[in-house]
Amino acid sequence: MIFITLGSQKFQFDRLLKAVDELVANGAITEPVFAQSGYSDYRPQHYEFKQFLDRDEFAKQMEKADIVITHGGTGAIIGAVKKGKKVIAVPRLAKYGEHVDDHQLQLIKEFKQMDIICACDDCSQLADALDEVKHTEYKPFVSNTQTIIDSIDGFIRASVAHERSAEHRLRILMVGNDPSVKGGITSVIDQLLDHDWNADGVSMTFIPTYIASNPIKKVIFFGKALRRIRRLLSDPQRRPDVVHIHMSYRGSFVRKYQIHKLCRKYGVPDVIHMHGSEFAKWYGECKSSERAKVRTLLREAKAIIVLGQQWNDRVKAIEPAANTVVVSNTVHIPDTKVQQLNNQRFQVLFMGVLIQRKGVSDLLDAVAKLKREGRLGHIRVVVAGTGAQEAELKTKAEQLGLLGDHNSDDLVVDFAGWTAGEKKRELFERSQALVLPSYNEGLPVAVLEAISYGMPVVATNVGDIASAVHDGENGYLIQPGDVNALADALENITDHDRYDTFSRNSRELAERQFSDAEYFRTLVALYQRVAKEA
Repeated sequence: MIFITLGSQKFQFDRLLKAVDELVANGAITEPVFAQSGYSDYRPQHYEFKQFLDRDEFAKQMEKADIVITHGGTGAIIGAVKKGKKVIAVPRLAKYGEHVDDHQLQLIKEFKQMDIICACDDCSQLADALDEVKHTEYKPFVSNTQTIIDSIDGFIRASVAHERSAEHRLRILMVGNDPSVKGGITSVIDQLLDHDWNADGVSMTFIPTYIASNPIKKVIFFGKALRRIRRLLSDPQRRPDVVHIHMSYRGSFVRKYQIHKLCRKYGVPDVIHMHGSEFAKWYGECKSSERAKVRTLLREAKAIIVLGQQWNDRVKAIEPAANTVVVSNTVHIPDTKVQQLNNQRFQVLFMGVLIQRKGVSDLLDAVAKLKREGRLGHIRVVVAGTGAQEAELKTKAEQLGLLGDHNSDDLVVDFAGWTAGEKKRELFERSQALVLPSYNEGLPVAVLEAISYGMPVVATNVGDIASAVHDGENGYLIQPGDVNALADALENITDHDRYDTFSRNSRELAERQFSDAEYFRTLVALYQRVAKEA
């Protein structure tokens, strides 16, 4: 069976789908064919296809396949090779509107030199490629292959960008929280600010619009930021091609609505990057006049970035005309081994803001239940975060007998405060699992960071967490508020054989689905498209 997978990039690849269709029609291909066609317009006449597949459907088709035909995306190629499939890679080309540049040609060439795929530079050569792949044995995926691929991918991006002259660099203005603000939005912004945009032919400017301070200072800070944005948008010599706006709800929406209207005034297209897992709930509580503004912004913005399918459905329910684009959060894959089970101290990490919807109170109840029933074993919990509920949670932990001296066996829960940088990295390296018992989420960066370290995850099945935590494969998914299930999951995850399997699966999932190379390429392609359509 042949499986064609074209990924989720918002570009058509009609040329490839049509070439396969013709080969099936003339009898050159006799095997069953199934295609995940993505954003292509062409509808195959002689084989089955579906635009997008969910995780289980994709895994099923991949398992059945003998040959995978795919575009030159790093994740698509590596995902198939790691499954032991024979891969034919066909590059997307800019001249056909299949991508913004021809980097896939170079990338596929490098893969071919590693002798792990069959390269098909032109669709007219597809029949020959199919003949070759059936009679050739390729090298298997080995542990250091991902590091090599990341290096190649970075080199090619830099080479392609170097060919673009400075005057043709895409100018992007990004606005959002100041990096000093604690929370998941800041984690995403930090990733974007740390990226080498020059290698992508992009000039990135960032103007923070919000700080954590008293109300007067917040207003003054935003007022100054708004003036800076207005000056930039009104200057024909410095005007950005696209404005990337990070937006949540409540005050964040009020601020970003003003920026959106400035973009409209000066004719600059904006991309709204949605955050705030309770956006839909907040929208339902708004007055009709405020809801009308929300719908207007969602309708007028050139693109709405959402973190997953649940987010997409929520936004579409509010404004069906919203031009949503699913771009999951990403994570840099650390150059470390996957986690090993610690039989002396099984450290479970919670990382996030300490507010009610994060479910930390349920976590304390679950840990207390394990201790009370003699099932706690060597489990210890580190709560890394600060927030409005911090004092209340510490009091509760003390009342439940979970606090003690740092060198005492009585210390079951340790409140570590807010962590970032090196301290955060050390916490991930010392911990064996992540727990996130939230009542509402999108796709938290903390979950992606955890699986990148090979950590199993116990989390609630809310938002789009299920895309990164596969129940019974690399962790457990429970329902919000189910303390008994949370306690059982924490106990079960300490089983040695189960832990090793979950740990490997977490790391493989992070490498396959959430690595940052494809994420940034998708963003650049989105910027290019929005700027071109403006």
